[in-house]
Amino acid sequence: MTTTAACDVSVTYAPTVVRRWLGILHGDSPGHIHICSTDDWTGRVFADLDAATRYTTYLNGQGREGIYTRITSLRTDRQIGGRGGAADSAALPALWADLDLAGPGHAEQDLPPDEAAGRQVIAATGLPEPTIWIHSGGGLYPIWLLDQPHQITADNLDHARQLARDWQRVIEHAAAAHGWRYGRGVGDLARVLRIPGTINRKAGLQRPCRITHATPHRYSVEQLQAALTNAMTQIAPPAPATQALNPVISASTTREPGQLAPGEDFNTRAEWTHILTPAGWREHYRSDDTTYWTRPGKHSGISASTNALGTDRLHVFTTGAAPLDGGESYSKFGAYAALHFSGDHAAAAKALGKQGYGSPLPDPAETQRQMIHDLLGDVTPVAATAVQPAPAPAAAPTEPAAGGPPRIWAPEIEVTNPAVAADWLRSEAGRGRLAGLFRRLDAVVHTPREGEDGYMPLSDSEMNNDGPAQVRPVNDSSLASRITYTYGCYRMVKKGEDWEPVQATYPRPAARIPLDVPDMLPNLRTLRGVIHTPIVRPDGSLLEAPGYDPATGLLHLPEPGLTVPRVPDQPTDSDIRDAAKLLLEMIDGFPFVNPHHRANYLGTLLTPLLRALTPPPYKLHAIEAHQPGSGKTLLANLSRHIHGGVFRAEMPDDDTELRKQITAILSITTGPVVVLDNVSGALKSSTLAGLLTTDLWDDRPLGSTAWTRSTNDRLWTVTGNNISIGGDLPRRAIRTIIDPGQPNPELRTGFAITNLEAWVKERRGELLCALLTLVRAWVAAGKPLPVERASDSYAQWIRTVDGILSVTGIDGRFDDVSTQVEVGTDDDEWSVFLAAAFKAYKDQIWTAKELLGDVDAGNLITPGLISAEALPDELATKASKHPKGPVGISKSLGRWLTNREGRWAGDLAVRCVGKDREGINQWQIRTNQDGS
Repeated sequence: MTTTAACDVSVTYAPTVVRRWLGILHGDSPGHIHICSTDDWTGRVFADLDAATRYTTYLNGQGREGIYTRITSLRTDRQIGGRGGAADSAALPALWADLDLAGPGHAEQDLPPDEAAGRQVIAATGLPEPTIWIHSGGGLYPIWLLDQPHQITADNLDHARQLARDWQRVIEHAAAAHGWRYGRGVGDLARVLRIPGTINRKAGLQRPCRITHATPHRYSVEQLQAALTNAMTQIAPPAPATQALNPVISASTTREPGQLAPGEDFNTRAEWTHILTPAGWREHYRSDDTTYWTRPGKHSGISASTNALGTDRLHVFTTGAAPLDGGESYSKFGAYAALHFSGDHAAAAKALGKQGYGSPLPDPAETQRQMIHDLLGDVTPVAATAVQPAPAPAAAPTEPAAGGPPRIWAPEIEVTNPAVAADWLRSEAGRGRLAGLFRRLDAVVHTPREGEDGYMPLSDSEMNNDGPAQVRPVNDSSLASRITYTYGCYRMVKKGEDWEPVQATYPRPAARIPLDVPDMLPNLRTLRGVIHTPIVRPDGSLLEAPGYDPATGLLHLPEPGLTVPRVPDQPTDSDIRDAAKLLLEMIDGFPFVNPHHRANYLGTLLTPLLRALTPPPYKLHAIEAHQPGSGKTLLANLSRHIHGGVFRAEMPDDDTELRKQITAILSITTGPVVVLDNVSGALKSSTLAGLLTTDLWDDRPLGSTAWTRSTNDRLWTVTGNNISIGGDLPRRAIRTIIDPGQPNPELRTGFAITNLEAWVKERRGELLCALLTLVRAWVAAGKPLPVERASDSYAQWIRTVDGILSVTGIDGRFDDVSTQVEVGTDDDEWSVFLAAAFKAYKDQIWTAKELLGDVDAGNLITPGLISAEALPDELATKASKHPKGPVGISKSLGRWLTNREGRWAGDLAVRCVGKDREGINQWQIRTNQDGS
């Protein structure tokens, strides 16, 4: 099929062009050719060009958005499948650039507007002329072909990496000098590029990827390295002489050899944001270790860079950045002097000296005292007053606080006017030194880890644990204090004829304004959750890198010391067997009743890694035994040790207390596994039942008029002996039962792993790798799903886990019917209650409080319309304990009715028909004959 693209170039897949390009790029290279496509980045490898071409033809027939080949060939002796990494490279055939152009499919701003602009970027680099130009349909690929493929070995791998990386850095700098953005991340040796002859179907369009220009030039590695070195020298020439760069305070001051002048010290310790932000410069974006800035008076765009090519210098691109000159390169001290002292280096050095920069100059009083000591020895005249040393300057370095370097105050943020300070915070929140602030739902939060400032451990019980991190709301007081200790806040004070900065605290009103409108803070990232281990993204890829992941909205905070081995992209049968063997070894000593119960445990062990792939809610995981000492708490804690989690020593008996616990756990903690230990007797809770059916949790804390909302992304786990699960929980629970089959099971000996908890903590990284390997094996197999057994909100999760276990070959079925709780008792209770309510009210409308007022409380004179025995057991128990009797549990009955609205018991069901004047739900019993 042939169509026409916007560029009036006929869009036809051309296998002959594909074959020719693969031959140009890889025809002489040792190793295999890697081909991949959108939706299948793992791809396939080929030993010959014809087979690779046939595969691209197959991918084109599937209508893939893009078809790519890896720039380097792949080693034939590597042990993994798929695209691999830089270390899997066999040969480098060329250097390249990947210049995105503005247009469909590119949301970034500041891209070169057209092909001519893209060519202008390459011309400005000083690099030699590319051998071939390729138009990808959305950008340009300049290609510098080598005269022969550069074979990569363990000895030269680092050099090849550096060559490719620095090549991109020079191009990035040239693009920035024109005010355009270039993504340096394209410099990886494992980079893939679109194949000429294929079709770019991005953004719903069809555009050809084609060769637009070719030259006979080919280069040796040595020639390209020399050209790169020359280009880098043009960007970062040798630094000026130290004396000119770091002048002393005045010509008459002298320092001993090895001592630092203020400017020299400032260059070493200051940060660029301290220098540029107070002068009105704004950070535009960051690329690796380079930061790009927008000058004052310019709405957006690139005006300068800092630390390009690792120089720790300011490169100014624009001519409108006065007093800084366009085209010039500045040290930190040079920029500070130009911006704040009109280029007067001596005045700048003097000001820095007052702030504590540089080695202290000799103190005249100390010099005089030393002279007296040299003349008189230790004898001091009685009438003489000992000469006291001069006081240290207010801004001099202080002793380092525990866990931190010395802090030297330097003016950065003017807070004289709170409105101006609030405007600064609006743009700074969520980046720079405030990058730890996030927006969660409608609040601004930060995420301290255990042991860090802001983490508040529980004080009520040493047995309870909040897990590896917390999410804490930020208020105006805490934010103002944090800024005060993080930045150099100052206000301007007039002293004589001059105005001088004086150290100040950040004003609370300025912090309060942005916090009231978190949706208006442009750099505040949305926090959907915090993870502490790698997890699987919705597309099946692994989220492994620490930090914020824009694709999922998750913040990855790995716990210190945790190392997870590399998870194979396409696990082999051997990988799968080894992973399953390790997991089964861990739980080998637990006497599961049957393989289905073991499958339930392994499935819940996988679940925290699937939160982005199969979102919550999840069923309650009930780990049960017939008697104490069987190992149920240990089994629950293994999951918590592997994934990180929250532990509570007991389950609250009261629903009100349970709601408080749930709200605190969801709003503050981050661990994906929540363990409520030692549940006894009957487990019935409308609060817990409601929690297990929603991914959002709403509550109004005691004493507050505002509702709070939290994300319910946890696996809730309870442990207990012979738990009787009732109410609405049977349908919302998955059970793991162990039975040692002997009295005093805690006295058992002869386990293969003697100290299992210590073993799991030591091998945590390996166990996570094993679990992730099983998931990746399922993804690589095409994500097969078993036949659907239900259509409720848990169905996709259960099918996914069942599919993963099936691929691994582990016996047992996840959530098999034989492991489920028999349902019946609660239905009987519900049926009795509805019948009694219908007998009393027929089709009348009532509230929960009105119904409870009609419950017979034992008054012989005016007996109630509804027998107390008609209340479900859970509510009857609460009513008997409440000082007001049945009328005191109207909220509990309201939640009970809400959770069961529309649930039939025989021919009767309850429906909410609106609210009364006070906003209270009104209810009505409907019959099957009503047609409802």
